[in-house]
Amino acid sequence: MKLALFTPYGLLSRESGLLYLVANFLQKNGADVVQLRCDGAQPACSRDKLHPGGRTPFSCSECMSEQRALTQWAGVKTKELSSFIVAEDVLKSAQWISSVKSADLFNVEFRGNNLWGVCSAEFLSRWGLEAGQEMSVQHEDNLRTLYITYVQTCLAAESFVSTWSPTLSLVASPSDQATQAYMTQARKAGSEVALFSYQSVDDSIVVGSLSSAESYTTKLILDGITSMRNEPRTWAPEVTAVVHELLTFIGYEPDRVL
Repeated sequence: MKLALFTPYGLLSRESGLLYLVANFLQKNGADVVQLRCDGAQPACSRDKLHPGGRTPFSCSECMSEQRALTQWAGVKTKELSSFIVAEDVLKSAQWISSVKSADLFNVEFRGNNLWGVCSAEFLSRWGLEAGQEMSVQHEDNLRTLYITYVQTCLAAESFVSTWSPTLSLVASPSDQATQAYMTQARKAGSEVALFSYQSVDDSIVVGSLSSAESYTTKLILDGITSMRNEPRTWAPEVTAVVHELLTFIGYEPDRVL
């Protein structure tokens, strides 16, 4: 079994702990696991809202450090996102989005996907806007960078998925534009995708199956997972039970991966 992980915001995503718990279990039971790590090369991300003055190299380093800590805990390999996209594609995608007229920003598409549709959730959340509300120049600049991020992540994910050919992908923050880009490419390649998302309304984590449109919900939230022992046989029975239930839900019963 080949497993891919895409969790581009480290511990900012509260679902990351459970996701890496499952990854560790699968790795310990024979799966070949790789994390596709965001290495700060994309022009916009969900963490930008935490830095009103603008993203800095230090904010990206903090995120990459968190991603590294999670993979080290889980004992899995890492591939850098930027290594799967060539410089020419970076330049061309930025030039293309910059050339789009303001009046066309809500209608522009990339490979059949409307860019506003995949980026609007992050954009509106960051600025506290509502759909249809007038944008400032600053808002428009940010929207364009989100579009560029989606396009470049699509290209990088396409290359990664075709190279790695994962059987299953575990992804966090499914409403995010980078995650949307990864999901599109994984789905195109026929990889099963499990979407992990944190629900603040009831403090739970929902895991959705991209192929069945069904979901599994748990209250198991592991914010301090890197302080846990990474040996499944030492986990509390209730923790192991959630892992088994979750794997069964996505079609990878524990006895299948032993």
